[in-house]
Amino acid sequence: MMDKRKPLVIGLCLFLLISFAGCIGPEETLDPTIKRIKDAGKLLVGTHAPYAPMEYFDENGDIIGFDIDIAEMIAEELDVELEIKNLEFDELIDAVKNGEVDMIIAAITITTERAEQVLFSNAYLNAGQVIIVNESNQNISLPEDLENKSVGVGRGTTSEAEALKYTNSSLVKVYDHYLEARADLIAGGIDAIIIDYPAGLGLIKNISGLKIVGEPFTDELYGVAVKKGEQALKTEIDDLIASGEIKELEDKWF
Repeated sequence: MMDKRKPLVIGLCLFLLISFAGCIGPEETLDPTIKRIKDAGKLLVGTHAPYAPMEYFDENGDIIGFDIDIAEMIAEELDVELEIKNLEFDELIDAVKNGEVDMIIAAITITTERAEQVLFSNAYLNAGQVIIVNESNQNISLPEDLENKSVGVGRGTTSEAEALKYTNSSLVKVYDHYLEARADLIAGGIDAIIIDYPAGLGLIKNISGLKIVGEPFTDELYGVAVKKGEQALKTEIDDLIASGEIKELEDKWF
């Protein structure tokens, strides 16, 4: 004999399942990283200033620049506040790997070595290496002219690797900040500086007596880096890059 209670029990179970499913909001389906950022209400971004026009301190002590505007755009897309953490350049990779920041953006060139440690976004800017010298210098215009010359570079940058290709390692002087290299160049302590082109523009802006010589002699693809495995956050960043909005910032800063 069929139990007449079974249809009622089944119907009740279906009602409860549907009701429960209706209670699950969109937030419940978010990627864990995106959910964590939204729950915190802020996107914590690591950068390295001063490195104008990419990231540098304004007269109020706030960090501004091309990269910072991009970070602000990403935070807006996630509907959270932006919080900037200023670090030494060679600390950035470890900071995002260890979860100290959600992402890093600091004119970081995408390299195979770095890509083994972090997950890079698609490139948002192609900025080659250039050489800066004193205006009175007529002997340096190409990388090959740097042989046996003293060259200033940023610590842990691709500029350092490039300098080692053209001059003796004992003549490559590494600085924590390019402002120190600029002061040394002006004082005659070094012969030249190798730096990414956009940052080079910022370094000599409003500074008399310095010049960029020749053309960019490398391709430097800048990327935003997140922790390995955080594909959803990378996708958010890639979507912004693909939208073309970042191109508008190039006119503003370069």
